Amino acid sequence: MKIKKGRAKSGSDRQLNRQRLINANSTFDVVESYKEIRTNIVFSMAKKGCKVIAISSSVAGEGKSTTCFNTAITFAETKSKILVMDCDLRRPNINKLLDIDNSKGLSNVLVGEESVESVIKKTEYPCVDVITSGVIPPNPAELISSEAMEEVVDKLRDKYDYILVDTPPVYLVTDTMLITKYVDGVIMVVRQNFVERKILQDCVNKLKFADAKLIGFIFNDVDMSKQRYNYKAGYEYR
Repeated sequence: MKIKKGRAKSGSDRQLNRQRLINANSTFDVVESYKEIRTNIVFSMAKKGCKVIAISSSVAGEGKSTTCFNTAITFAETKSKILVMDCDLRRPNINKLLDIDNSKGLSNVLVGEESVESVIKKTEYPCVDVITSGVIPPNPAELISSEAMEEVVDKLRDKYDYILVDTPPVYLVTDTMLITKYVDGVIMVVRQNFVERKILQDCVNKLKFADAKLIGFIFNDVDMSKQRYNYKAGYEYR
């Protein structure tokens, strides 16, 4: 099994990714929006113990990976123990977002090459750990639907308060529908003026057919000056 290599990341790419993550220079509107997201999730997930939540989108480019990690940062501010797990075994983004090694990760665990403990990475954000996707496999859907995947999630539930799962876009592949059987709820990231309404509705119908619990939507790339606060985030794309 070979690692799929992409282009080398430039300094400008790294800087842009850092700007998208919540930091000391983030605007008040963005920070408060993520806090509102955190509050809505807490009240939507009343069960005790670890909550496993899938963060997805209809298509690529809506900002789900950034939204997923920013939500993790916001939860960690409450001293909750958080894991971000990249389950996009086709086009992973978490390792790029954080500029960390991806030679070992989830896929390596699912094929029996690594233990789950060995691929958990600490981050610079207190209380936030990550599991990157690992080697890009030829059979992602098969790995995601395997018993090994269920065992991984069950084992991790004992270690964390929240597990946020970054998934592939719903409209493009079936992987997210397979992932829904391991999670307690799904949140859809919707980028304003980007995805067609029909495509979004088709994705919602797919999730309903999979009997997934759709917690809600995060509206992304919103012009905050013209909107009231309402379960959204607002970083810009360039």
